[in-house]
Amino acid sequence: MVRQEGGRWDVGIKDNAVFVQRVSESDEQVFVDSLDSEEARKLAELLTKFADKLDDSDKSEDSDKSEDSEGSDKSEGSDEDKDSKDKDSKDSDDDDDDDDDDDDDDDDDEDSDKSSD
Repeated sequence: MVRQEGGRWDVGIKDNAVFVQRVSESDEQVFVDSLDSEEARKLAELLTKFADKLDDSDKSEDSDKSEDSEGSDKSEGSDEDKDSKDKDSKDSDDDDDDDDDDDDDDDDDEDSDKSSD
């Protein structure tokens, strides 16, 4: 069990399936499902993929803040950063892995921004 602010996740094995349950702070059942082993692995891959994207996004925001504090003018890059974040949020709606190619394009855009500074 994982208990954090906002409730907890209960995960275990029940009736030859992976049992997943979300419980609120007030111990009310919010979500319950059981998955076969393959579905559980796919869910784990998706969760890891989006957690990694979130971590990468946090790191890039931190580096942007440090560059801004050094007095560099990033007003043009800010619009492109917003577009990039919008694109990432749209990618999160897609269940296919084609968005990995799009991420490579985003990296190229960031490199070109840095060279123009």
